[in-house]
Amino acid sequence: MKIRLHIAAINSNNINNNPFQPGSSDVDWCEPNYVVTEYIAEFWNTVSNIFFFLVPPLMIILFASYSKRVANGITILWILLIVIGIGSVYFHATLSLAGQLVDEIGILWVLMAGYALFLPSIYSPPSLRVQRVFYTWSLKNRPLQHRFTISCIILTLIVTCFGAVYPYANSFVLMILGLPAIAFIVIHVSKCDNRRIKNLGIHCVGMWAIAVTIWICDRMFCSFWISISFPYLHAIWHVIILFSSNEAIVICAYLVIKYHYPQANLVVYAWPNEEWGWFTLPYLKFHDDTNYLASPTNNFVTKSIV
Repeated sequence: MKIRLHIAAINSNNINNNPFQPGSSDVDWCEPNYVVTEYIAEFWNTVSNIFFFLVPPLMIILFASYSKRVANGITILWILLIVIGIGSVYFHATLSLAGQLVDEIGILWVLMAGYALFLPSIYSPPSLRVQRVFYTWSLKNRPLQHRFTISCIILTLIVTCFGAVYPYANSFVLMILGLPAIAFIVIHVSKCDNRRIKNLGIHCVGMWAIAVTIWICDRMFCSFWISISFPYLHAIWHVIILFSSNEAIVICAYLVIKYHYPQANLVVYAWPNEEWGWFTLPYLKFHDDTNYLASPTNNFVTKSIV
């Protein structure tokens, strides 16, 4: 039986009226509460979010040259991953409704931002099929070409409001919204002629499948994991889904450029080095980055040329 020492002492009326109250969320994962420390409800589910604060800042640095050439706002995705980490830490430490909403709404915004940035116009409604551009000042100079992005923002705001009103359905809605992204990766990676991107896509989708399976097992078979003294699957989910999401961003960043500019010479690198195999962070650079960055003629227009 789960240990609910702190939550049992909270008045139910206060829970319903105060979303910041510890224990105000209806969601409670399999890990026993307040076992490791009296200050953190789900200790391992909380500390397992550490990678959300380590990987995204590093990826922003590794993608610096890509961002200089392609002004499509990819950095926003890693910033949102950090927001998810903040929300997840807050939620699992307190089991509060406010923490749950920050966590889940952050995931929603990452998914919708990814669709807005990477989804080719052929997949959007005909009225929104516009040429994507990657100029730094594109929002100012070509507002009509951002109709699809604006539509994604409006849809995200609507879903965010519904999620705040009826948070119980959030996890299922997020799983459904993530399926098109996985389908997009599978379809386009299968057609890609870059062997490294193909392998990265297989690894990404495989990790996603494992992560979802772990999430479901923790949710549905908690009594079994408690019986074998291993109720920590959700903590493992945090680690796997973070690295799977990071690889998905890298793959989509490659595919969207090759879709619009097939002649672009993008190279996949691994940090810290290739010898670490799958225990590396993949990132992209243009083949001519060295000469490009050293050029005295760089400006906001030439930085969009790929």
